[in-house]
Amino acid sequence: MAGDWYGEGYQPLWHENAQWLMHLSSDGVYAVEFRQYRYCQLVLDQKETGTWTLSGDFRTVTTRVNGAPTHYENDYRVGALTDAEFDITHIKTGQAYVEKRVAADFKMPKPDCPTS
Repeated sequence: MAGDWYGEGYQPLWHENAQWLMHLSSDGVYAVEFRQYRYCQLVLDQKETGTWTLSGDFRTVTTRVNGAPTHYENDYRVGALTDAEFDITHIKTGQAYVEKRVAADFKMPKPDCPTS
């Protein structure tokens, strides 16, 4: 489970699609970066850190957002977990997410935007 995971899709909090890159450390610490584009312009680049556990359900406890202290918890039901993919569903909202394992040096792609 520890490693780097990439996903993209609808984020209910922002009511828009986003992409994210999450690093899960084997010591239970996580860091995730969310990006959101609108009309091919970056409108959100948010970094969160905290702790994670996998004990039946997957739980994150966020302790910092963009360096500022915070505290919130999210619980997810695990649908599938393989070496390549991690499927989870947020228990309260029912929102499903699919994460793909990526290399440690993976960079989030920019949107495919028309040039004219």
